[in-house]
Formats: sequence, structure tokens, C-alpha cells
Amino acid sequence: RDRKDPLCKFEVVQVVRNENAKLWRVYYSARKQVLEKCEELSDSFERRPVKTGPEEAGAELEEVFGQEKLGLMDDVNECYLFHGTKPSAATNICETNFLTSKAGSAVGTLYGPGLYFAESSSKSDEYAKDDEQGPYQGLYAMLLCRVTLGQCCYTDEVRPKVRKLVEAVESGEFHSVLGDREKARGTYREFISFNADYAYPEYIILYRREEDEEGEE
Repeated sequence: RDRKDPLCKFEVVQVVRNENAKLWRVYYSARKQVLEKCEELSDSFERRPVKTGPEEAGAELEEVFGQEKLGLMDDVNECYLFHGTKPSAATNICETNFLTSKAGSAVGTLYGPGLYFAESSSKSDEYAKDDEQGPYQGLYAMLLCRVTLGQCCYTDEVRPKVRKLVEAVESGEFHSVLGDREKARGTYREFISFNADYAYPEYIILYRREEDEEGEE
């Protein structure tokens, strides 16, 4: 899906760090398994720099926390990526993990029934919804997740062959899909994981959308 509605500004209301030891152990174990597989690939393993990495937008994050504390592993293409959702769902995910069975319930599954992540918050906002009632009524949510991409199956097709992509990951040859809509349609890249254990929801970002006022620069 490529966004057609105009972009808006975001006002961040609250950021909460998720410290779930059980989910972290699951993620840590899954990352270790991916590392072993990537080491077997040796020279055929391809690193995929992301725009949230320390060389670009993530530089400030690394400056605050320090590279060692962030502990991102280049050898498994581990990175921070955004995932759009709604506040109540964000809380549930941080407590019990992602559910791949609900993949595509927001706006569809262009690259298959997986978990969709982005290096651009504007892209993840497409998947975000607001709570219609409760304490977070009118607010939207994003998760800033630590994601192990492993070996990425890259595609820049405008209309990707979904079955082929899913089979490539299910065969064990790849761990995730990188859909390059930036190249295909001039929008944003998307990263899709079909295994919930490959992502750890580390931060909840609650925000509201602010439409640009007419004539505002």
C-alpha cells in the first residue's frame, strides 16, 4: 500500500519503555538462532543498513544510550523499526507479544501475512489507529521495536509475488522480506517478519495527529 492522503504533524504525548523479561528471553533466543544461521551463510550474508541506524536518524539515540547499551547486532541485521497500531493494542503486544494471526487487519498484506515495520514513522502512521474510548481516546500509537531481520529477501516489484516471498522465508533461506517501495513508487521501505519472536516491542509512543493549518510553512 502506498499512502495517498496528505501527511500530518505528530505531537508526542508519552513514551513508555517496555521491560518484559519473558518476551526479552524469547527474543534473545530467537536472535541467537538467526545469528547461527547467518554465520553459516558467511560471504552470502548481506547487511541491510536502515535509516534508523546510528549512521543516520539513530545517531541521536546512540549518543544518548551509547553503542554498547543499545547492543544492536549488525551480524543479524538487528535494528530499531517502527510499527503502527493503537494504544490498547500496543499495551497488549508489550505484555504478550505480537500475533501474526492478526497481520493485515489494519490495511492489508501487500507482502504477505506478516508483521510490518518501517524506518519511517510516517509510514507506520498509516497502520496506526486511535482508541475510540478509554484513557487513550483520540491518541494513536507506534511501537519502536528491536527487530532481527537476518537475511532479507529483497524485492522492488510494484506488485510483489506474495506466495514466492512467503515460500522464500518459510524455506529457511531468508528470515524476513524487505519491500522497497521507495524505489518502486517513491514512498517508503517496509520490513516484514513472519515470526513474532524476531521482534521485541521496546518502546510505546503515544501521539496525536495535527493537521497543518492552511498557509502554514
